[in-house]
Amino acid sequence: MSAPLVSIMVPVYNRRALLADCLKSALAQTFRDIEVVVVDNASTDGTWELCRQFARADSRVRIFRNSENLGPVRNWQRCFREAQGRYGKLLFSDDVLSSYYLEKTLPLMRDPHVAFVFSMALIGPDPRESRLAYRFEPHTGRFPRHQYIRRALVGAKVPVSPGAALFRVSDLRGSLRLNIPSPTIADFEHHGAGIDLLLYLMTAARYEEIGYVAEPLVFFRAHEGSITHSGDSRLSDAYHQARIWFAAHTQGRWTLASTLTAAWLSTMRRRRRPVSPSYITRRFLPAVLETWSA
Repeated sequence: MSAPLVSIMVPVYNRRALLADCLKSALAQTFRDIEVVVVDNASTDGTWELCRQFARADSRVRIFRNSENLGPVRNWQRCFREAQGRYGKLLFSDDVLSSYYLEKTLPLMRDPHVAFVFSMALIGPDPRESRLAYRFEPHTGRFPRHQYIRRALVGAKVPVSPGAALFRVSDLRGSLRLNIPSPTIADFEHHGAGIDLLLYLMTAARYEEIGYVAEPLVFFRAHEGSITHSGDSRLSDAYHQARIWFAAHTQGRWTLASTLTAAWLSTMRRRRRPVSPSYITRRFLPAVLETWSA
């Protein structure tokens, strides 16, 4: 049997109550040449039993279980390793895909100059009570990578979660980092914030264009157990660090300066008090680069 064209990869830990909706949406794709790769990160709530039920019912579902909890990022890594498709869609276990997701993103993704394709998303507790996110442009199409990178580095209207995008599996494997060098942050592996954004940025840097679909094709469920919707200020700092590290190592002096400025303004808005620009450079920029950014 030949390998499927698309791997929909579902990392999961203790999501028995939400996983069924997620897997049903993956299996309901109108584009049918898929596999659904589920990697259970040593769940304790009956999630594995649900995975087995889906695998018995549909041969496109391939399931794996870690003997111990590896943390989120290493579990994504195993998903990428087990995937057999050319293209990869990371689908988090509390999220839901439109049945037309692949049908509408694949035509753009087949262009070898396109790094990835992302769509608008609905974010909220329920699809009927959600806000519309990631209005990148008014229309669907291909756009220069610098247009995407510039907006991503200042935190404007682009997703950070790879759950909004379709990638090549080889790029997911090649762009995933387990950690980000930082003067002050050491827990990236524990939550994946920042590392997820780097999947986009490092992949975009290798191509000429990115693709965008100007309609919501994925629902991100906001709920009490969702890390990315927790409001934890540490996650904001993790994203600042990812943007600044990427700008410092791949972009020019002026791009780094604008990225640092965006982090400074965002930090002041979040804290609702003045913050020195030097605080940002000390917190996020290695000492060897501080004078270069001045």
